[in-house]
Amino acid sequence: MVKEGPAIVKMSDLPEGREEAVEVIVMDKKLRRRLKLGEEQDIEDIAKETGVEEIDIEAPPSEGPGGTTPISGSTINYSDLANAIARDFGPPCKGGKIFLSDSLYFLYPDDDIKKVLSQSLIDLQMWIAQYFDCDDFAQVTAGIVNQQLKGIPFGTLWFKGPGIYHAVNCFYSYNQREMKVVEPQTDAIYDFNKSRYCPVLVVI
Repeated sequence: MVKEGPAIVKMSDLPEGREEAVEVIVMDKKLRRRLKLGEEQDIEDIAKETGVEEIDIEAPPSEGPGGTTPISGSTINYSDLANAIARDFGPPCKGGKIFLSDSLYFLYPDDDIKKVLSQSLIDLQMWIAQYFDCDDFAQVTAGIVNQQLKGIPFGTLWFKGPGIYHAVNCFYSYNQREMKVVEPQTDAIYDFNKSRYCPVLVVI
């Protein structure tokens, strides 16, 4: 069973009791088996029939998807990841949310992430207003990185600044032990400017 952790993280350095905070939603209850074609609308029935899996964050899984590929190495749990997001991204915009899909994530060297990004060639895709713009670049990049580096804390960050909304990717750096931002249109990796921007949505 998942051990209870903080549902709220502090998002600023204001005095105790006055700090800004945001709810962290951990969506770690997953179906115990893969969906089959035609079952897309029957998720609730399947959950009742087979149950849902809840990860024990104190006991990392010994096998990967499908139960055949061993995955091992350094990990970070959802609580520590949420606190890193709060520390490195700063106070959220009004109504901002953090969605964490799993209770436990595997950490990969930053060079592995850079390699996947350089080989994906997503940065060479044509930018098309409305149809393939910043959010599309970010979603496709997140899918490719997660497909190549199973269990990685790599996701999408929506943020707001003066006169702009923008979507990029973000990940927890194994090497630097902090959250980093990826601009999927260029593959550039940088620190989030929390003095100028505020996170609207983080999904990892």
